[in-house]
Amino acid sequence: MAEDGDSGSYGELWLQRKMLRDGIRNEAYRQAIFETVKPEDVVLDVGAGTGILSLFAAQAGARKVFAVERTGMARMIRKLAEVNGVDGAVEIFQRDIETFAASEPVDVIVSEWMGGFGVDENMLVLVLEARDLWLKPGGKMLPERVTAWMAPAWDCELDDEMDLWRSCPHGVDLSPIASEMTKELLYERHDVSDLDLRAAPQKLWTHDTHICPAAEARLPFEASLSFSASTTGKISALATWFSAEFGKGPMLSNAPSAPPTHWGRTCFPLEDTVAVEQGETISVKFVCAPAGPGYCHEQWSVRIGQGTWIP
Repeated sequence: MAEDGDSGSYGELWLQRKMLRDGIRNEAYRQAIFETVKPEDVVLDVGAGTGILSLFAAQAGARKVFAVERTGMARMIRKLAEVNGVDGAVEIFQRDIETFAASEPVDVIVSEWMGGFGVDENMLVLVLEARDLWLKPGGKMLPERVTAWMAPAWDCELDDEMDLWRSCPHGVDLSPIASEMTKELLYERHDVSDLDLRAAPQKLWTHDTHICPAAEARLPFEASLSFSASTTGKISALATWFSAEFGKGPMLSNAPSAPPTHWGRTCFPLEDTVAVEQGETISVKFVCAPAGPGYCHEQWSVRIGQGTWIP
């Protein structure tokens, strides 16, 4: 997220509307907040966006809610707080969380910091730094625990697009587009379902927001996984997603088997679609390195059986 004048998509209402339409996301947070926030609690909402989580906290009985949002979307928080009659409880701060100074410690920190596979929007470190500065001993974090998952998959949409770039459409050689696409993250792959997974999912990593050191969230996240193909078929990508735990509240996930959310799956394409046999080993090396505000750099490579590594 960025300031007015350098706001990026999080400062634009079209993206915020998209998230507000995600009823699965919103209801998971609403239930968790109502289960956690007690009357007279003080709540900190990190990266508040339109302030929907701040409104939930105020409705749950919080005495005070600090809504910290660095973009001009802070103006929308003020409008929504007023029309919902909670402007007396919600204090709005348009600034980076790093420069925020709370007037008192907080009982609960809430944040929707997850990208398509959790850490990829590089917000976890900001949430943990806010925890170290402002959360009371014994205070609560929402979500409490987030796990990233991965599975080899066939992405039919990716195959179709790669075929297009390599087919010399309109008599023009566009094959370099295909080569560059294999280096990109593919967001919101809603069509990647359980039927497209070629092996059982495995954990990349888990972060407990109560105890994870902030310094750990500044380092590259790395994983080496070994899958056994559960069925014979094609693989064109590595599919990733997250599961978020809220203690007493419901789990929130964008897994292929979960109710649909705005996240979909995030996929990492292979250079070429490859065939695998049931029982064949699929080895993966994956790195997600925090970079700048709101993004990370990812690297991945795959090996089928004892073959060579595919970057």
